[in-house]
Amino acid sequence: MRADTFVDAPVCRDFDKSSRLEWLDTNSIGAYAMGTVAGVRTRCYHGLLNAPAHPGGRTDVWLSGLEETLAIDGESWQLAAQQYAGTVSPRGFELIGEFRLGPHPSWLYRLGEATLAKEVMLIEEKAAVLVRYCCSENTEMELRPLIAGRSHHGLARAGLPGWSVESHWDLVTLHGPEAALHVRSDAREFAEGPDWYYRFEYAVERERGLNCEEDLWTPGVLRFSLKADTWAYFVCGLEDVGPLDPMQVMGWVEAKEKRFPKPETVEDRLSNAAEHYLVRQGLRRTVIAGYPWFTDWGRDTFIALPGLLLARGKVQEAAETIDNFVDLRRDGLIPNRITDDGATPEYNSIDATLWLYIAVWEWLGCGGSREYFQDRLYAPMRDMLLTLGRGTIFAIHCDPGDGLLTAGTPETQLTWMDARVNGVAVTPRYGKAVEINALWYNALRLMTEWARERGEFASETRFGEMANRAITGFSGGFWNKGHGCLYDVLRPGMQDARVRPNQLFALSLPFPLTTRSKGLSILSVVDKKLLTPMGLRTLAEDEPGYEGRYEGGPETRDRAYHQGTVWPWLMGPYVRACLRFRGDGERARLRGLLDPLLANLDAGCLGQLPEVFDGSEPQRAGGTPAQAWSVAEILWLLKKELAS
Repeated sequence: MRADTFVDAPVCRDFDKSSRLEWLDTNSIGAYAMGTVAGVRTRCYHGLLNAPAHPGGRTDVWLSGLEETLAIDGESWQLAAQQYAGTVSPRGFELIGEFRLGPHPSWLYRLGEATLAKEVMLIEEKAAVLVRYCCSENTEMELRPLIAGRSHHGLARAGLPGWSVESHWDLVTLHGPEAALHVRSDAREFAEGPDWYYRFEYAVERERGLNCEEDLWTPGVLRFSLKADTWAYFVCGLEDVGPLDPMQVMGWVEAKEKRFPKPETVEDRLSNAAEHYLVRQGLRRTVIAGYPWFTDWGRDTFIALPGLLLARGKVQEAAETIDNFVDLRRDGLIPNRITDDGATPEYNSIDATLWLYIAVWEWLGCGGSREYFQDRLYAPMRDMLLTLGRGTIFAIHCDPGDGLLTAGTPETQLTWMDARVNGVAVTPRYGKAVEINALWYNALRLMTEWARERGEFASETRFGEMANRAITGFSGGFWNKGHGCLYDVLRPGMQDARVRPNQLFALSLPFPLTTRSKGLSILSVVDKKLLTPMGLRTLAEDEPGYEGRYEGGPETRDRAYHQGTVWPWLMGPYVRACLRFRGDGERARLRGLLDPLLANLDAGCLGQLPEVFDGSEPQRAGGTPAQAWSVAEILWLLKKELAS
């Protein structure tokens, strides 16, 4: 059996540990399943089938969980684990002999002298989940589905518009207010008995200062007669998969194994992790920024695209992802975020658009079609950059005095440090932000080259002149001689001297914006004040406003989000800057710096890397337990910059 990640019995049976270890499964069309090794749900996002009722719509939790009871030689065994206020009952985690992650989550339970294997797998390209069981002895099993039928951000309550049950032989259809669920199984009978189960408690939501109690509906009980060493099947989906047969199921399993092949190296493990973020909905290909609560974000997509796709040889898929966002452009901007309900995309970002140019440059360098670029991307990208320069929404425009890009007002937050509390920016960065202008200069230089290749002399000249003004303005405005590094933001009468990692992009992008001596000085400051084993702090510890803990309720967490909290994805620009300014002699040290992060593949969400860590020790993981750009940047480094 595979052991991409293996959890042994002592850890599985330690509730404090196994309830903190999460697993993730996806099916490439926008559905996900997520839970804990212990089997208990600790988040409102935990469920066996979380999917949009319609492509592009909001994600709902449909099948929240299952309760299984087995009878062997007159003894009863309960596999599930449920948490209520002050208690956990039943305690099926105490029966787990081992857990394995790949290619889909699987458990081995020890029931006296018998063993039972359980596997959970979202079916590829279908909004359906397969759960299968195989016992070493003949046994009877009762299986009770628990249904939520609500947004994955919300909680269900008894008494809300309910469900009705329709049963025909091996098909049970559950008709809900917004969709129907179709249950197929080889159960010998279905005993209808609609009811509500009350006040499940989700521990992580409680810790995050959010509502944490939920009621779940059940349609009744499915009864199985399990034959020794023979698989029994349960499928629940928003579409009916039809009558089950072993060959059909084997095809589903083989498709999952093909998508997530057995890993031989840590790069292979990260490659499998990366696959979960790639989604296709009809002709639309996109990237999920993080699980469980993010959708697709323009900024995250283009920062993560090299690692998620190009490092893995998915050049055509990268082109389709780029094309998807370019098609959604408006007012010179690509979307910052595709909303949960699939409504009008949000455009409140300046760097999402600028990261597009870096992603396209990487794509072309990895074999992207020059003809495709010229036919589909060149003209829109040229026009977007000109629109930014002339001026567009959110007070975005090029300052004719110094050639730098300015963006935003005190009421807006357009950079990646975008947390707000009560509508007020925690990290106000309106004006001329350092990484925005590093991206602006790089986009201008790239468009100059691309215009030359196309033979557009007027565009080449215009972008070249804009780039020259920008680098002159940058050199004269951003250097902080007193600290030996770069200012973070410039505004009339204000130079923000707080030490943040954003200055690294002036060193790490294709066209650096500093001299070698200044670059070395910047890296020295970053090493001393920002570098940690898990990534880079967003603010130096000795700066006013530093927050070393990312914890508590939403407001407390938002205040810390970019005020010292560590982000693993920033290791990407840090490593690139070190290699460029310090040389290949840094390679061994930089590879070693990744080891603490890579160890987290066996913590938190297994096989994944989280969004953030605390800025101060001990550096606990926080934010989304599975984050696209965390995985992507580390994979890109290992496959490209730090490859042996």
